[in-house]
Amino acid sequence: MRPSSRTEIVDAALRVVDVEGDVDITYDSVAREAGLSKAGLMYHFPTKEALMVAVMEHVVGRWQDELLATLGKPLEESTLPERVRSFVRFAGEGGVTQGEFIVFAEAVRRPALSAPWLGYLRTWFGFDQDGSDVLLLVWLAANGMWIAEATGIVTISDAQRSGLITLLDGLIDGTTK
Repeated sequence: MRPSSRTEIVDAALRVVDVEGDVDITYDSVAREAGLSKAGLMYHFPTKEALMVAVMEHVVGRWQDELLATLGKPLEESTLPERVRSFVRFAGEGGVTQGEFIVFAEAVRRPALSAPWLGYLRTWFGFDQDGSDVLLLVWLAANGMWIAEATGIVTISDAQRSGLITLLDGLIDGTTK
């Protein structure tokens, strides 16, 4: 399959999850959104599980690309505080969709979906280091921010967003207690 075809199909599946608000999508709905026949979709993704794993890998890949752009340096040259700060910026921009939240939430129930997510977490955020408790707190708060927005639980104004990011930065720097 051409890489662009795979990306188009996975993007279509994610749009369907966004619209339907559920990961129990059908081949018909994804094929229709992607402009393919059901047989064409099944040729590329023989099971719905394979399609959902591809969706998870795609979302995790996008997140990592955006985090690296925010980080401004190769991951292996960064520190944990720099990676957490990058995540605060990323999560604070509110660019995560409801569909992405739904896919990540489903990973809790389905181990095959959790592998890409857990790999990303282990690669970016090793909170088992001594003294990483404050960084873990900041990371959890930033996750709460994007989850609240992606689910529509809370609407965060630009002023609130800026204030929250400043507070979280202060915790990372040790200037906010």
